[in-house]
Amino acid sequence: MMNKLPEKTKTKQGLKVSKRNSSVSISLYQEIKNSFKAVNLFYVLSAVMQVVLGFLVTFAAILNLVRPIWFSGLLSLLGCVVTMLGFYQLYDVLKSTKSTQDLARDAIERAIRSRN
Repeated sequence: MMNKLPEKTKTKQGLKVSKRNSSVSISLYQEIKNSFKAVNLFYVLSAVMQVVLGFLVTFAAILNLVRPIWFSGLLSLLGCVVTMLGFYQLYDVLKSTKSTQDLARDAIERAIRSRN
């Protein structure tokens, strides 16, 4: 997968020192790592916690672990809303990361085209 790029060689006191070009292709692991650096980890964790806690509150209300029926219904509704908001927040965070990457890639492509 990695393209071999020409190496520049310099001789220094009888030793050959080789330097690779800085534009080496990125591995899949590094791409994933860089994409998570672009995402604010706090937003992702808060979205996941919202979803988990929303499910827990909803299941507790459905399993009649909360005694007054009106309070159980209110907690069930609240848990569903919190779960939906957590899924929306997770979608929004991941969608904004992709659009930022696309914006940067498009700007680089435009700059390269204008130089040629």
